[in-house]
Amino acid sequence: MRALTLEDGELRFRTDYELPEPRPKEALLRMRMAGICGTDLALVSGYKGRYTGVLGHEYVAEVVKAPDQPQWVGQRVAGEINTMCGNCDRCRRGLTTHCARRRVLGILDWDGVFSDCFLSPIANLYPLPDSVSDSVAVFTEPLAAAYAALRDLPANVGDQVIIFGAGRLGQLIAIVFKQAGYDPLLITRYPQQVAVAGHYGIRTAAKPAVSAYDIAIDATGDAAALPEILPHLRPRGVLILKTTAAQPSVLHLSTVVVDELRIIGSRCGPFPQAIEALATATLDPTPLISATYPLSQALVAFQHAARPGVFKVLLQAEPSPLGL
Repeated sequence: MRALTLEDGELRFRTDYELPEPRPKEALLRMRMAGICGTDLALVSGYKGRYTGVLGHEYVAEVVKAPDQPQWVGQRVAGEINTMCGNCDRCRRGLTTHCARRRVLGILDWDGVFSDCFLSPIANLYPLPDSVSDSVAVFTEPLAAAYAALRDLPANVGDQVIIFGAGRLGQLIAIVFKQAGYDPLLITRYPQQVAVAGHYGIRTAAKPAVSAYDIAIDATGDAAALPEILPHLRPRGVLILKTTAAQPSVLHLSTVVVDELRIIGSRCGPFPQAIEALATATLDPTPLISATYPLSQALVAFQHAARPGVFKVLLQAEPSPLGL
Protein backbone atom coordinates (compact mmCIF):
# COMPACT_ATOMS: atom_id res chain seq x y z
CA MET A 1 0.00 0.00 0.00
CA ARG A 2 0.97 3.68 -0.18
CA ALA A 3 2.43 5.35 2.90
CA LEU A 4 4.45 8.40 3.93
CA THR A 5 7.22 7.07 6.15
CA LEU A 6 10.08 8.44 8.19
CA GLU A 7 13.10 6.16 7.79
CA ASP A 8 16.60 7.03 9.01
CA GLY A 9 15.47 10.62 9.48
CA GLU A 10 14.26 10.95 5.87
CA LEU A 11 10.73 11.26 4.55
CA ARG A 12 9.84 8.68 1.92
CA PHE A 13 6.66 8.06 -0.05
CA ARG A 14 6.36 4.34 -0.54
CA THR A 15 4.03 2.30 -2.71
CA ASP A 16 5.16 -1.06 -1.32
CA TYR A 17 4.35 -0.70 2.38
CA GLU A 18 2.84 -3.84 3.86
CA LEU A 19 -0.89 -3.83 4.55
CA PRO A 20 -1.34 -4.51 8.30
CA GLU A 21 -3.65 -7.21 9.58
CA PRO A 22 -5.87 -6.45 12.61
CA ARG A 23 -5.62 -8.64 15.67
CA PRO A 24 -8.46 -9.27 18.15
CA LYS A 25 -9.87 -6.01 19.52
CA GLU A 26 -8.29 -4.09 16.62
CA ALA A 27 -9.72 -2.59 13.45
CA LEU A 28 -8.23 -1.99 10.02
CA LEU A 29 -9.10 1.56 8.99
CA ARG A 30 -9.09 3.16 5.55
CA MET A 31 -7.85 6.73 5.79
CA ARG A 32 -10.31 9.29 4.43
CA MET A 33 -8.61 12.52 5.50
CA ALA A 34 -5.60 13.31 7.69
CA GLY A 35 -3.97 16.47 9.02
CA ILE A 36 -0.29 17.40 9.20
CA CYS A 37 0.58 18.95 12.55
CA GLY A 38 3.57 20.49 14.29
CA THR A 39 4.48 17.21 15.98
CA ASP A 40 4.81 15.53 12.58
CA LEU A 41 7.23 18.28 11.53
CA ALA A 42 9.12 17.95 14.83
CA LEU A 43 9.52 14.19 14.33
CA VAL A 44 11.27 14.83 11.04
CA SER A 45 13.62 17.16 12.94
CA GLY A 46 14.44 14.48 15.50
CA TYR A 47 11.73 14.73 18.17
CA LYS A 48 11.47 11.40 20.03
CA GLY A 49 14.86 10.39 18.69
CA ARG A 50 14.75 8.45 15.44
CA TYR A 51 11.11 7.44 14.97
CA THR A 52 10.74 4.93 12.15
CA GLY A 53 7.43 4.21 10.49
CA VAL A 54 4.37 5.88 9.04
CA LEU A 55 3.71 9.41 10.29
CA GLY A 56 0.37 11.04 11.15
CA HIS A 57 -2.15 10.93 13.99
CA GLU A 58 -4.99 13.35 13.09
CA TYR A 59 -7.56 11.53 11.00
CA VAL A 60 -10.99 10.61 9.78
CA ALA A 61 -11.23 7.01 8.62
CA GLU A 62 -13.62 4.21 7.77
CA VAL A 63 -13.50 0.80 9.43
CA VAL A 64 -12.95 -1.86 6.77
CA LYS A 65 -12.17 -4.88 8.96
CA ALA A 66 -12.77 -5.75 12.61
CA PRO A 67 -12.41 -9.50 13.08
CA ASP A 68 -14.13 -9.87 16.44
CA GLN A 69 -16.43 -6.82 16.30
CA PRO A 70 -17.86 -6.73 12.75
CA GLN A 71 -20.55 -4.22 13.76
CA TRP A 72 -17.87 -1.55 13.41
CA VAL A 73 -17.32 -2.22 9.71
CA GLY A 74 -18.45 0.76 7.64
CA GLN A 75 -18.34 3.20 10.55
CA ARG A 76 -16.71 6.57 9.93
CA VAL A 77 -14.51 7.34 12.92
CA ALA A 78 -11.87 9.49 14.59
CA GLY A 79 -9.63 8.01 17.23
CA GLU A 80 -7.47 8.48 20.29
CA ILE A 81 -3.73 8.32 19.65
CA ASN A 82 -2.53 6.41 22.75
CA THR A 83 -2.88 2.70 23.40
CA MET A 84 -3.32 1.45 26.94
CA CYS A 85 -2.73 -1.90 28.60
CA GLY A 86 -5.30 -1.44 31.37
CA ASN A 87 -3.11 -3.29 33.86
CA CYS A 88 -0.15 -1.09 34.77
CA ASP A 89 -0.12 1.22 37.78
CA ARG A 90 -0.81 4.28 35.62
CA CYS A 91 -3.81 2.71 33.92
CA ARG A 92 -5.23 1.58 37.27
CA ARG A 93 -4.92 5.19 38.49
CA GLY A 94 -6.85 6.44 35.45
CA LEU A 95 -3.77 7.81 33.68
CA THR A 96 -4.54 5.80 30.56
CA THR A 97 -2.93 8.27 28.14
CA HIS A 98 0.28 7.74 30.13
CA CYS A 99 0.16 3.95 30.14
CA ALA A 100 3.63 2.58 30.93
CA ARG A 101 3.34 0.34 27.87
CA ARG A 102 1.63 2.80 25.58
CA ARG A 103 2.21 3.22 21.89
CA VAL A 104 1.40 6.56 20.28
CA LEU A 105 -0.09 6.70 16.79
CA GLY A 106 2.47 7.93 14.28
CA ILE A 107 4.79 9.00 17.12
CA LEU A 108 5.93 6.02 19.19
CA ASP A 109 6.01 2.34 18.16
CA TRP A 110 2.75 2.51 16.16
CA ASP A 111 2.41 3.25 12.44
CA GLY A 112 0.41 6.38 11.78
CA VAL A 113 -2.29 7.42 9.36
CA PHE A 114 -0.53 8.91 6.31
CA SER A 115 -1.25 5.73 4.36
CA ASP A 116 -4.05 3.92 2.59
CA CYS A 117 -4.84 1.90 5.72
CA PHE A 118 -3.72 1.62 9.34
CA LEU A 119 -4.64 -0.13 12.58
CA SER A 120 -6.30 1.07 15.76
CA PRO A 121 -7.60 -0.56 18.92
CA ILE A 122 -11.37 -0.46 18.67
CA ALA A 123 -11.49 0.99 22.18
CA ASN A 124 -9.83 4.14 20.80
CA LEU A 125 -12.49 4.83 18.16
CA TYR A 126 -15.36 7.33 18.19
CA PRO A 127 -18.14 7.17 15.59
CA LEU A 128 -18.66 10.50 13.83
CA PRO A 129 -22.05 12.08 13.12
CA ASP A 130 -23.04 12.08 9.45
CA SER A 131 -23.58 15.84 9.65
CA VAL A 132 -19.87 16.49 10.24
CA SER A 133 -17.86 16.55 7.02
CA ASP A 134 -14.44 14.94 6.76
CA SER A 135 -12.75 18.35 6.46
CA VAL A 136 -14.30 19.37 9.79
CA ALA A 137 -14.03 16.03 11.61
CA VAL A 138 -10.29 15.80 10.86
CA PHE A 139 -9.83 18.53 13.48
CA THR A 140 -11.14 16.27 16.28
CA GLU A 141 -7.72 15.35 17.71
CA PRO A 142 -6.14 18.84 17.67
CA LEU A 143 -9.34 20.40 18.98
CA ALA A 144 -9.36 17.90 21.84
CA ALA A 145 -5.76 18.93 22.56
CA ALA A 146 -6.88 22.56 22.64
CA TYR A 147 -9.61 21.72 25.14
CA ALA A 148 -6.95 19.99 27.25
CA ALA A 149 -5.25 23.36 27.84
CA LEU A 150 -8.52 24.66 29.25
CA ARG A 151 -9.15 21.49 31.25
CA ASP A 152 -5.71 21.55 32.86
CA LEU A 153 -5.99 25.02 34.41
CA PRO A 154 -5.83 25.14 38.22
CA ALA A 155 -8.83 26.61 40.02
CA ASN A 156 -8.94 30.34 40.75
CA VAL A 157 -5.98 31.14 38.56
CA GLY A 158 -7.33 34.38 37.08
CA ASP A 159 -8.61 35.28 33.65
CA GLN A 160 -5.90 37.24 31.83
CA VAL A 161 -4.70 34.91 29.07
CA ILE A 162 -1.89 35.28 26.56
CA ILE A 163 -1.10 32.67 23.90
CA PHE A 164 2.25 32.50 22.16
CA GLY A 165 2.17 30.74 18.80
CA ALA A 166 -0.65 31.57 16.38
CA GLY A 167 -0.34 28.54 14.15
CA ARG A 168 -2.49 25.43 13.85
CA LEU A 169 -2.88 24.63 17.54
CA GLY A 170 -2.50 28.14 18.94
CA GLN A 171 -5.50 29.36 16.97
CA LEU A 172 -7.65 26.47 18.23
CA ILE A 173 -6.58 27.14 21.81
CA ALA A 174 -7.47 30.81 21.44
CA ILE A 175 -10.89 29.86 20.06
CA VAL A 176 -11.78 27.48 22.90
CA PHE A 177 -10.64 29.98 25.53
CA LYS A 178 -12.69 32.69 23.81
CA GLN A 179 -15.76 30.47 23.78
CA ALA A 180 -15.20 29.63 27.46
CA GLY A 181 -15.56 33.31 28.38
CA TYR A 182 -11.94 34.47 28.37
CA ASP A 183 -10.60 37.26 26.18
CA PRO A 184 -7.22 35.83 25.15
CA LEU A 185 -4.47 37.79 23.47
CA LEU A 186 -2.85 35.84 20.65
CA ILE A 187 0.71 36.81 19.72
CA THR A 188 1.05 36.72 15.94
CA ARG A 189 3.91 36.93 13.42
CA TYR A 190 2.20 36.80 10.01
CA PRO A 191 -0.71 38.70 8.42
CA GLN A 192 -2.62 35.47 7.73
CA GLN A 193 -2.52 34.67 11.45
CA VAL A 194 -4.07 38.06 12.24
CA ALA A 195 -6.74 37.52 9.58
CA VAL A 196 -7.79 34.08 10.84
CA ALA A 197 -7.84 35.21 14.47
CA GLY A 198 -9.97 38.19 13.46
CA HIS A 199 -12.49 35.82 11.88
CA TYR A 200 -13.03 34.34 15.33
CA GLY A 201 -13.01 37.69 17.13
CA ILE A 202 -9.70 37.02 18.88
CA ARG A 203 -7.42 39.90 19.88
CA THR A 204 -3.93 39.83 18.39
CA ALA A 205 -0.66 41.66 18.84
CA ALA A 206 2.89 41.34 17.55
CA LYS A 207 4.14 41.52 21.14
CA PRO A 208 2.60 41.83 24.60
CA ALA A 209 1.84 45.34 25.81
CA VAL A 210 2.02 44.40 29.49
CA SER A 211 3.62 41.69 31.62
CA ALA A 212 0.91 40.76 34.07
CA TYR A 213 -0.93 37.76 32.67
CA ASP A 214 -2.46 35.05 34.82
CA ILE A 215 -2.15 32.35 32.16
CA ALA A 216 0.43 32.01 29.40
CA ILE A 217 0.21 29.22 26.83
CA ASP A 218 3.16 28.11 24.73
CA ALA A 219 2.05 26.77 21.35
CA THR A 220 5.04 28.12 19.44
CA GLY A 221 6.68 24.84 18.54
CA ASP A 222 9.95 26.61 19.37
CA ALA A 223 12.07 25.29 22.24
CA ALA A 224 13.79 28.66 22.52
CA ALA A 225 10.55 30.57 23.21
CA LEU A 226 10.20 29.86 26.94
CA PRO A 227 12.62 32.52 28.22
CA GLU A 228 10.61 35.07 26.22
CA ILE A 229 7.30 33.88 27.66
CA LEU A 230 8.00 33.66 31.40
CA PRO A 231 8.50 37.42 32.01
CA HIS A 232 4.91 38.05 30.94
CA LEU A 233 3.43 36.05 33.82
CA ARG A 234 2.45 37.63 37.11
CA PRO A 235 3.60 35.96 40.36
CA ARG A 236 1.83 32.61 40.89
CA GLY A 237 0.78 32.65 37.25
CA VAL A 238 0.39 29.48 35.20
CA LEU A 239 2.32 28.41 32.12
CA ILE A 240 0.64 25.76 29.97
CA LEU A 241 3.08 23.97 27.66
CA LYS A 242 1.69 22.61 24.40
CA THR A 243 4.91 22.63 22.35
CA THR A 244 6.59 19.43 21.24
CA ALA A 245 9.99 20.30 19.81
CA ALA A 246 13.04 18.31 18.79
CA GLN A 247 15.44 20.57 20.67
CA PRO A 248 15.62 21.01 24.48
CA SER A 249 14.64 24.26 26.16
CA VAL A 250 17.04 26.28 28.31
CA LEU A 251 15.30 27.91 31.24
CA HIS A 252 16.58 29.81 34.27
CA LEU A 253 14.49 28.34 37.05
CA SER A 254 15.10 31.17 39.52
CA THR A 255 12.23 33.12 37.94
CA VAL A 256 9.94 30.12 38.42
CA VAL A 257 10.95 29.82 42.07
CA VAL A 258 10.94 33.51 43.00
CA ASP A 259 7.61 34.23 41.27
CA GLU A 260 6.13 30.87 42.36
CA LEU A 261 5.05 30.10 38.83
CA ARG A 262 3.19 26.91 38.00
CA ILE A 263 4.22 25.02 34.88
CA ILE A 264 1.83 22.45 33.44
CA GLY A 265 2.43 20.12 30.52
CA SER A 266 -0.71 19.52 28.47
CA ARG A 267 -1.07 16.95 25.73
CA CYS A 268 -4.12 14.92 24.73
CA GLY A 269 -7.66 16.04 25.41
CA PRO A 270 -11.34 15.03 25.52
CA PHE A 271 -12.56 13.61 22.20
CA PRO A 272 -16.28 13.66 23.12
CA GLN A 273 -16.12 17.39 23.86
CA ALA A 274 -14.36 18.07 20.57
CA ILE A 275 -16.80 15.98 18.54
CA GLU A 276 -19.75 17.68 20.23
CA ALA A 277 -18.36 21.13 19.41
CA LEU A 278 -17.87 20.17 15.76
CA ALA A 279 -21.25 18.43 15.48
CA THR A 280 -23.18 21.40 16.89
CA ALA A 281 -21.19 23.92 14.81
CA THR A 282 -20.09 25.53 18.06
CA LEU A 283 -16.74 25.76 16.36
CA ASP A 284 -16.03 25.84 12.62
CA PRO A 285 -12.33 25.06 12.01
CA THR A 286 -12.40 25.28 8.21
CA PRO A 287 -10.83 28.80 8.05
CA LEU A 288 -7.71 27.07 9.39
CA ILE A 289 -7.33 24.87 6.27
CA SER A 290 -4.46 26.14 4.13
CA ALA A 291 -4.45 23.37 1.52
CA THR A 292 -5.60 19.84 0.73
CA TYR A 293 -3.49 17.34 -1.22
CA PRO A 294 -4.14 13.78 -2.37
CA LEU A 295 -2.19 11.11 -0.49
CA SER A 296 0.04 10.54 -3.52
CA GLN A 297 1.36 14.12 -3.10
CA ALA A 298 2.19 13.68 0.57
CA LEU A 299 5.78 14.84 0.17
CA VAL A 300 4.66 18.08 -1.47
CA ALA A 301 2.02 18.53 1.23
CA PHE A 302 4.67 18.14 3.92
CA GLN A 303 6.84 20.81 2.31
CA HIS A 304 3.82 23.13 2.22
CA ALA A 305 3.02 22.48 5.87
CA ALA A 306 6.57 23.41 6.88
CA ARG A 307 6.35 26.92 5.41
CA PRO A 308 6.15 29.79 7.93
CA GLY A 309 2.63 31.03 8.59
CA VAL A 310 0.87 28.01 7.08
CA PHE A 311 -2.06 26.53 8.99
CA LYS A 312 -3.54 23.08 8.49
CA VAL A 313 -2.50 21.08 5.45
CA LEU A 314 -4.67 18.03 4.84
CA LEU A 315 -4.13 14.75 3.03
CA GLN A 316 -7.12 13.21 1.29
CA ALA A 317 -7.61 9.57 0.35
CA GLU A 318 -7.52 8.43 -3.24
CA PRO A 319 -8.93 5.23 -4.74
CA SER A 320 -6.93 2.48 -3.13
CA PRO A 321 -4.94 0.05 -5.28
CA LEU A 322 -5.82 -2.49 -2.61
CA GLY A 323 -9.48 -2.48 -3.57
CA LEU A 324 -10.53 -1.55 -0.02
